[in-house]
Amino acid sequence: MERTLDKLLSKLVEEIEHIEVTREGFGEVLRNIRNQIDLSRFPGIATNIIDKQLYTKIEPTSLSGLRIAGIDGGLVRKRFRSMDLVLTRGVAVVFQFGAEEGPTVDFYPDAFPEPKISPLLLTLSAIELEQLASLERIAAELKVALSILEEYRSDLVLLDGSLFYHPRDRPPAGSIVYEKFQEILSLYKQLYHKARKKGTTLVGIIKDSKSTRVAAIMGEILPHIVRKPAIFEMMQGVDYRWLLKISRDCDLLDTFLEQGERSFVFRYSSELLYNANSMSDTSSNWASSIWVTYLKTARDDLPIRVEFLSAGDDETTTDRLNKALSAILPLSSQHPEYGIPAPILEADARAKITANETRLIIDRLMALSGLTYLTLEKRRSRNPFGG
Repeated sequence: MERTLDKLLSKLVEEIEHIEVTREGFGEVLRNIRNQIDLSRFPGIATNIIDKQLYTKIEPTSLSGLRIAGIDGGLVRKRFRSMDLVLTRGVAVVFQFGAEEGPTVDFYPDAFPEPKISPLLLTLSAIELEQLASLERIAAELKVALSILEEYRSDLVLLDGSLFYHPRDRPPAGSIVYEKFQEILSLYKQLYHKARKKGTTLVGIIKDSKSTRVAAIMGEILPHIVRKPAIFEMMQGVDYRWLLKISRDCDLLDTFLEQGERSFVFRYSSELLYNANSMSDTSSNWASSIWVTYLKTARDDLPIRVEFLSAGDDETTTDRLNKALSAILPLSSQHPEYGIPAPILEADARAKITANETRLIIDRLMALSGLTYLTLEKRRSRNPFGG
């Protein structure tokens, strides 16, 4: 047993080392040639990209006088015999920066709001239950975001997550959950309209993006770039095609982006073209107004994905995006190994629904209903043999 395990672990170590060596070699080449790459030379991708260059240096700006909000949502799903309970909470943390002193902080609706409790009937399929729970959390976040735009004059609103729904959250049109999905679409549209009306910059911060769009773009352009003899020579021994196939965008960009640099900006809708289920409603028109980049905020952390709602032409979009990123950089400098903006960190901490909170709510439910855990919980949750 031990010998077999050691063999498996040794093989895994070899695979990890191979990946790291390939990443290091790839990054070294890209750092040497990145200033030579002109993205406008590739018509297949140019229509969905603003920049000509592979990367752009962002200079941090003073936060004095700015009001910046971070918004996040918490979710807990508790499973019982006859129904599931979903607990959700949306919280906004608003930082107002003075001329010299640290920021004053406000919370909406308050510092620790009570979770919303929603029952989910078990007539739904497992997939539908997951979708409905996720949609409840999104609704909590979007409603708070709309309230912030109404109650506060914010320069920058940061959502913890994407500015567009994920394809996995879209149920089939005949599903019971579809009505909830339609509500979410309406909330997204209201958010886009209100942000533009108020002149507020709306940004989505994705901490652990699994997107591979940048890797796909690099796969389209690198074979042409490597044809140059000097670059071909540098890339010798680096299996970049294999690396592009196994890499997420943030891992790939981390090989050659330095702290304070962003990747080229591409249109969000260029990702959705690969998923027909995402493009079958009118809300998808908004996806063409959402632009995506990756920003390296901390020296030893992966780049974060940044989604930005534009309100004008490409030149205006680039200027406003760079301005937003210049504010996000100093907000994300608390730790060299964790480059997440402070308003998002604070909102995340306050939106999280703890095990103690969940237990208190369930205890209160039992006290009011007269039921017991034996009555409520499923069989596998009360296995006396520890299974």
